[in-house]
Amino acid sequence: MIKFSGLGSLVLTGILAASLSACSSMVDRQQVEFEGASLAATPAVESRGDVRSAPADGGSLTTAQARKALLGKWYGIANSKTGIRKEWLVERAEDGTYRTDFRSTHPDGRVESQAEVGFWGVSGDVYFRIFRGWVMVDGMKLANAKNPSHYDAYRIDHLSSELMRYQHVDNGRRYIMKRMPENFRLPVVLEQKNTAPLKFEF
Repeated sequence: MIKFSGLGSLVLTGILAASLSACSSMVDRQQVEFEGASLAATPAVESRGDVRSAPADGGSLTTAQARKALLGKWYGIANSKTGIRKEWLVERAEDGTYRTDFRSTHPDGRVESQAEVGFWGVSGDVYFRIFRGWVMVDGMKLANAKNPSHYDAYRIDHLSSELMRYQHVDNGRRYIMKRMPENFRLPVVLEQKNTAPLKFEF
């Protein structure tokens, strides 16, 4: 179990570097705000309120089942009101670490991308994540752990082996993600540490 209290930034960086070594092989924050959560080429899923979709017996998923279902690569895509195509790819590992790659394509063809890492978990129908820093070409740039916006909780509306629908507890935004194969990648361009990371809110 990874402990946060009493760890200096250097120790935490070491822990994250070790924990995320597997995630680095993913290589390479903006989960995206959008109206009417929709995923391109994904059939609509019947809303089940705050009850997660479950095994064939119709019961809800246990925390252990939900955690297992969330492992691996999950992809989301949406178009913003301003015409920006926004994509994100999350890879969650068994050790509780995650990596998210973000890519925004503007109407004029300009592309912005970024990668972030942190910790994730699920309890009941609540999915949560703790953003800890940005992935840079020359290592990791730590985020300010005192910033409350780096801690997010979501209510899971639907979770199956292929699709996840969820809603941010604080701001009410809804998102949809689809499971992707392990070889799926989202092209991102990493920056140097001395380059100010883009600020992607979600």
